[in-house]
Amino acid sequence: MKQLKKSSVWLAPVIIILIGIGILFMENYAQVTEPPSDGWSRELQVGMTPNVSEPYLSADDSGNWSIAYITEDGVRQHTYDRQFEQISETSFDIPVNQYTQIFLGEDAFIYSDYYALYNGDNSEEITDIQKFYPLADTAYYRKDNVIYHLDPSTLGSEQILTVDSENTEVIIEQKNEETHILTNTIDQTGNHLTFYTVSGNEATEKGAAVFTLTGTEEVQDIQFALDDNSYALLVKTLQKQSMSGKVSNQYYYSEATLGDAPDLQRIQFQDPHGGMALQEISDVEMQWTEQGASILFKAFGSTNTRFREPLQFNIYTATLSSSGPLDVKRLSNTPSSSVEPNWINPNTVLWIDRGNSEEHRVLVSSSNSTIIAEAKQLTMPAFLQSLGKTMGMLSTGMFAVVISLLWFIWPLLFLCVVMFTNSRAMDQDRSWVFYIGALIYIGAAVILNDLMFSSRGMLNAPAYLNFTGSAFIYLLGFALLSYAILKAGLSIRKWSPSIQLTYFIGIHVICITIFFGPYLL
Repeated sequence: MKQLKKSSVWLAPVIIILIGIGILFMENYAQVTEPPSDGWSRELQVGMTPNVSEPYLSADDSGNWSIAYITEDGVRQHTYDRQFEQISETSFDIPVNQYTQIFLGEDAFIYSDYYALYNGDNSEEITDIQKFYPLADTAYYRKDNVIYHLDPSTLGSEQILTVDSENTEVIIEQKNEETHILTNTIDQTGNHLTFYTVSGNEATEKGAAVFTLTGTEEVQDIQFALDDNSYALLVKTLQKQSMSGKVSNQYYYSEATLGDAPDLQRIQFQDPHGGMALQEISDVEMQWTEQGASILFKAFGSTNTRFREPLQFNIYTATLSSSGPLDVKRLSNTPSSSVEPNWINPNTVLWIDRGNSEEHRVLVSSSNSTIIAEAKQLTMPAFLQSLGKTMGMLSTGMFAVVISLLWFIWPLLFLCVVMFTNSRAMDQDRSWVFYIGALIYIGAAVILNDLMFSSRGMLNAPAYLNFTGSAFIYLLGFALLSYAILKAGLSIRKWSPSIQLTYFIGIHVICITIFFGPYLL
């Protein structure tokens, strides 16, 4: 027991350090594992992929779903049940290059390269193509200026549409078991759009529209959705010239009746967890819901999952409107760049998190209560990310020791003055030497607190550290704690006033460094 009391002088600072590190780690763990939005789960890993290209998703009548992605050796398909438990894994050996696309149904496997379509079962060529459009349960391809429907079960083709020219852009989407086509032909008068619905092997024109842009903008991407007699249009443009000289993207949206021209209005996607607009929006999936047109996309926005990097690519959804603010919701919150989002069902989204050059995580997030509960479990990636963020903050927090030099240089000067002017007080261990030195130190800390408790640093600090008068309360509170530890140590140790003062200042600096240092920079 006596030995423990002797050790308490050095054990107390260690305990303070461990408590501070533990609190900091728990704060970082809470930030790293923060759900993306209310009512949505954290990320749940369902697999790994060597490729970050868009995966191929499909579902069967029993509610099971599968994801297939391209590997260096071919295609790998994983099948899951509704609770994301893997049922099976299948591999297909095919030649792969940067142009490879796949269609993988219950009875057919088809893939393409830059030039042709092939039967995945025997690699026999089906037909030459210019572009392949694999959808959830069927497929289309373009050859010259003609769009064909490919029946996966028979591998037979039927012509469904002829476009104006080889420069006509064709977009084919399948939403809610309906297939829609948009063609876009650009000439000097603008962008000429035509909307079609597909039934069997027949494409029926639903309407046409024309829109123009300013001379400094060009269309980068068009997304559309059809609903009975209406259409929604989202246009991403590239601002070729600006006053700043920087290239920038703009986003325009319109809802209109089929046959009417779009009234494109510029829109911004506000970051739901930050004060600025989302940037670099891409990987867009658009559909019509009960609330209107909505999109699923990746964007550069706020996150607290990284050390000193408050922005990252995450997955978002937004309900679109040409008037009023957009309803934007974040669906992923990970420290790695998230790409290629896809809806599995209205309550679940899947995406890929970029990892190293060979392995990338396949993740899901859901509003399903079962998935929310399952995703709350401790995972090794979350633990390591929290630990890394904590260590990074502690390393930069050591700068607090440098700042504290401005505080304890004054009691050090005081000791020097006493030593040369009243050495008897030092020799006789006068207690007033310690008390005056401690008061000088605390006075300097209170007067020169701006650098340690800067407005920027306090803004980043948690609420229990950042409140009115918190700097003075913690300065004095830690001083009382340091004094109490010192007095406890003096009951079993005999120290000179200079050592007492050094110990007191050391404990105080440790407290400030551990609790406030991580938020300095």
